[in-house]
Amino acid sequence: MRYAIWNNKGGVGKTFVSFITACEYARQHPDKMVIIVDMCPQANVSEVVLGGNGKGSAQLDKLLGNTPRTTVGGYFDERISSPHKTTGNETSYLIPASKINSNLDSNVYLIAGDPSLEIQAEAINQIAGQTLPSDSWANVHKWLHDLLNALARKHENAVFFIDCNPSFSAYTELAVVAANRIIVPCTADGSSARAISNIGQLIYGIDVPSAYASVSFSKRASNSNLALPTIHAIPLNRSTQYEQKASKAFSAMYSEIKKRTDGLMSKKQDAFSAKKSELFLDIPDAHSVSVVTSHLGLPLHKIKLGKYDIHDKDTQVPKSSLERYKEAFEKLVQRL
Repeated sequence: MRYAIWNNKGGVGKTFVSFITACEYARQHPDKMVIIVDMCPQANVSEVVLGGNGKGSAQLDKLLGNTPRTTVGGYFDERISSPHKTTGNETSYLIPASKINSNLDSNVYLIAGDPSLEIQAEAINQIAGQTLPSDSWANVHKWLHDLLNALARKHENAVFFIDCNPSFSAYTELAVVAANRIIVPCTADGSSARAISNIGQLIYGIDVPSAYASVSFSKRASNSNLALPTIHAIPLNRSTQYEQKASKAFSAMYSEIKKRTDGLMSKKQDAFSAKKSELFLDIPDAHSVSVVTSHLGLPLHKIKLGKYDIHDKDTQVPKSSLERYKEAFEKLVQRL
């Protein structure tokens, strides 16, 4: 299975949800190879996976300094030279993350991100827009799909979590084509509600202006017989809790997100792979838990209660916050 973590709005916690969900999945399924795929040019999830803020950045720089770069951008360099057929080197880009970050379980792996994705996006668009061969658009949009397919053939127990950039740019389109299901983190604001409608338009072609319908992503994917992923979970992230439930103010905004989801579901039922009653899940505000996790590259189940030294400051992990957060992500992974 291949999960893309995506929302057209930034700042909803996609990277953090990607890391925590993948690590919790690895804990619950020790027989699976869990591969985190970084498709964001900022490469933030790669830095967390490779050891956290500071250490992870240095480790990523090493991967970027290899020849070829041991990153998804390094693979795309090869595909820019060979856009219409696989290279045979796909599996060489897989990083055994636990050998770099000992905090991780041994079944966690990484396809590292690369800032060059922004530059490569222009080349991707140019090659995809060529009239010959006639399947250029489909071939290019399957680059990441080809990479994950090669890994899945070699490792039949592989499960993928793809961290996506908010922008629906060329590299995000490749991530969507490579995925089977989408996890859509939302926060309690109007922009997150609007993002649900944006997903309907950008991925599924709902309410696309007629002038652009023939060149929309969904239309081109349909013409190329490329299957699109389904929405499988909508974590309501950073919920302010009162008596272990979302506060009234947050619940009111989440109601608008659910209303938008209902509207999308009424127009395209087959865009969803989970029941309406199982789509939504409250994720409480992580507070210091998220700081410790990101700084140390530490999965939830490896965090211990007490103080952590974060940039020369003591950061306390309270029991109640950690327990609520663990419980929320246990439930999320159980729904996947």
